[in-house]
Parts: sequence; structure tokens; C-alpha cells
Amino acid sequence: MLFDNRSDEYLAATKPHNSATTQHPARVAVISTPADLPAALEDVAALERTSGRKYEVAIQATGHGAGAVIDDNVVLFDTSRLDGVTIDPQTRIATVGAGATWGSVNAAAERYGLLGLAGSAPTVSVSGYTFAGGIGWLVRRDGLASGSLRRVHYIDGGGRFRIAADDATEEVDRDAIWAFRGAGGVGIAHTLEFDLAPVENLHAGMLLWHGSSLSELVTAWKRGIALVGPSVSTSLAVMHVPPVPPFPEELYGSVAIHLAIADPDGQAGAAPLLDAMRAVATPVADTWGPTDAVGLARIHLDPPGASPAVGDARWLDAHAPEVAERLMEAAAADGSPLVMVEIRHVAGAPTRRDGAVVAPPGAFIYHAVGSLILAERDRIDAGLEALKVTWADADTGVIPGSWLESAAIAPSTLRDDVLTRARSIADEIDPDRRIHRSRLLGSPGE
Repeated sequence: MLFDNRSDEYLAATKPHNSATTQHPARVAVISTPADLPAALEDVAALERTSGRKYEVAIQATGHGAGAVIDDNVVLFDTSRLDGVTIDPQTRIATVGAGATWGSVNAAAERYGLLGLAGSAPTVSVSGYTFAGGIGWLVRRDGLASGSLRRVHYIDGGGRFRIAADDATEEVDRDAIWAFRGAGGVGIAHTLEFDLAPVENLHAGMLLWHGSSLSELVTAWKRGIALVGPSVSTSLAVMHVPPVPPFPEELYGSVAIHLAIADPDGQAGAAPLLDAMRAVATPVADTWGPTDAVGLARIHLDPPGASPAVGDARWLDAHAPEVAERLMEAAAADGSPLVMVEIRHVAGAPTRRDGAVVAPPGAFIYHAVGSLILAERDRIDAGLEALKVTWADADTGVIPGSWLESAAIAPSTLRDDVLTRARSIADEIDPDRRIHRSRLLGSPGE
């Protein structure tokens, strides 16, 4: 059944978490079970016959990655109700619906001392995040989330059920799992199977300082990350602090330095960095210590609700620490339209399986975000453009696909050879181009 804009189903489906873009599809299909997918494709075909128009099918679970405007040439498939979660503690494998969020997955997994390779926000769906690579707090020990992917149950453009796996009988399904591992995926996924990681001694936290100590804190971070254990992940950021919890009132309306840090293997590995930065200045807030999945999801201080975010991101090489202070100073300047600029340390992440993007293309990630609540799009875009001059000195030329806000396409996510192969697989799975391609694949003419 397809719902029009007079229905509650339509209104609910067209409110993505990233509210910077508008969504006014011709119809919405609510997908509650895998069996609904081929039936919904048939409903779209019937609509085409009735209207005499051709419609593209777009898939959305939570809309964290919403970037392109969705207009009346599109039928939106809402997969948020595909949210089942099953954990096998013996094999350490999760089987989950494509609409499940990382919060629900890790709430179930941590009962057995396990976690999925989630990112910063628990409300992100496992599917879009994983298919775009997936960079989380366990990355330096356990790799990208795309590398944990074992199988994907999906349908092709003709509505046929298929299973993408390395040991699949048909070559097209062996190719499909390669594409699901970091190239955005192909077809329409409804169920994922992926590895979970043991986290029996998880430590994490966020620390906040006044921006007045920026230079000294960046210097301490640069020295400290060279001394931390191999499983410690950190993000150093400048933030323009809003007057809302969980930020301390002392920092309301000011610039703060934010360290997010996590180690699934205990507290010892992080000590050199924490000691060095605490020696510079006493943090205004410091939550470092033993934690759980909920605590881990809080350390990045992501907004809890829908937000009109515009951002940029880039994989950086080993020179990133040398440009960090210049980036942070520019972000901290009065009148900056950016609410946050960070550098994430991911060096040493292992590669678990073959796939389009299963290894970090760089040792660091640059990430910057502006809010349309606080600044106009032109100002935010200009602010992001101005920072390119600085991070260009460490640029790898590659974008982390799951970290872009309000981007309709992200073609620089994939190397040319990977992009060509992924597009070829997508064409084989969906030769009539009924299904909207991942933004990582761009458009064929690019």
C-alpha cells in the first residue's frame, strides 16, 4: 500500500533526522516485513501505469544521511520498522533488520559482553552507516563496520529475494557483498548479519576545557596520541557550546575544547594522553571511566533530536596533527558559522574482509559541522570552504562516506576503480534503475 501526503504514515516517514533537506515524495511505502518489499515495488509499478509517469524508489530508515531533496518523482520506502535484533553470543553474530538502530543492537549485545561497531549516535540505523564504511569508537582495534559484515539479505530491482555473501552460489551475490562493504550497497537490504566485538573492560569518556587553553591542549593531544595503546580512539574538537545540557553552565555560549576518548580494553592505554591533557588545565567536565553502550554513545555529544546540519569530512594522512592547531583556531574564531570542527585518530585499524571500503584510507578524519538554526547555508558553506586551505596539507583525496551532512552525492568516497566496479554491480542488480543509488556512487555521468 502506498500512502499520500494526507496520511500520518507519510508525515512520519518524511521527517529525517537531518532536517536540512525537504522531502515531498509522490508516495510513501511503509515496510514492516521483508515480504512488503516486492509488494511495494509492484504498487509502484501500478502507480506508474495509472499516472503515466516513471518513479524512482528511495530507501530511508532514520534519515541521518539525508542530503538530497526528495520530490514527487520519488516513492519513499520507509524501512524503520525492519528493526528486529537477534544476538548469538556463541558465534558473536548479530542478525538485525535494516531499520534497526545501533542503540537497540548494542542494548541487546552488551548483555553478553559484546558490542557492534557503532558510530557516535545510537539513533543511526545499522544499514546506511555500515554500507558507507562505518567508523566508530572501536575502530583502531576492530576496524570499520563494513569489514564486520557477513551477509546481507536483499531484493534486486525485479523484486527477487537474494543473499549477498562471500560464499554465495551466484557471482552477482558475491559481488553484492563486496559493494555492501563500503560502497553504499546495492538493491534494497532488509536484513544484515555481522560480527560483534568483545568489550568486557570498556572505558570511555568526554572531557571539556575552556577554549583559552586551545594551543596547549592541541600540543598535548599531538604528543599523547603517539603514546596511547593500540585500541584507544580519540576525537579532538572545538565546539561553540549551546546553552543546554549536557554541557556545563560554565561553558554556555563559549568556545570549548572537547576530547572524546574510548578504549574497549581498559583504562591503561589512554593514561598517557589523559595525563598530558589534564596537566595543561583542569577539565570543566570529565566523564572518563568504566562505561556501557549508553555511556559510549554520549561521549561525542551529538544532538539527541532532529537537527538541520550541514557538514564536511575528509580522510587525512599522518600530517593531520601538524594542521590541527590551525584548524582549531579557525573554528574557534568569533563569528565562525561552524558549531564543531574535529579530528579523529583512527590509525592502525585492521582490515577484516575484502570489500569496497574496509580499511581506513587515512590515519585521521577531519569533520566540521554547521547548523542551519544558527547560520545560513551560504555562510556555513563559506566557512567549510575556508578550512580547505588548512586541511589540504594532509588531504588523502577521499571522503568518509558516512560522515557527510546534507550532501546529495559523495563521489570522492570511492577510488575510481572501486567506483566503476560498484556502479557495474548496481547495474546488474537493478538494470532498469528502479532503485535510487547510494550517494557514494554519484550519478553515471560524473
